[in-house]
Amino acid sequence: MKKSNITNIALVAGAILLFCGCESWNEKKLSGKWQAASFTENGMPVDVPLEEIAFEFTTNGFYKFHSTLNYREAGTFSLIGDLLYTLDTINEASSEKAVKVLSLTLDSLSIKMHEDGHPMILTLYKIH
Repeated sequence: MKKSNITNIALVAGAILLFCGCESWNEKKLSGKWQAASFTENGMPVDVPLEEIAFEFTTNGFYKFHSTLNYREAGTFSLIGDLLYTLDTINEASSEKAVKVLSLTLDSLSIKMHEDGHPMILTLYKIH
């Protein structure tokens, strides 16, 4: 095998390992309790009680969510690339949902979703 082919294989293998390592790191950053800081629809602030909107993600792939009007979800989640998948297991007839992670740091999370064709962005901060 030519030296350039071996180098290419090594580069691809390294990229795969780096990608897999980043997924694990992002899930570690995601774990914890998150509180809503802002919520917009079509770029405009939505007037809702932000203190009622929160997520909790665990290191073993489970989440809890509560929102306004006493809405609650809980189930499993996975983070693949910039998509956060959730599967609610407490509400009947739930299906897996995906939202786009716009940004994820150790203390802030911003996700984009769509409802009835309207883009919504929820930004949260980590409370622990």
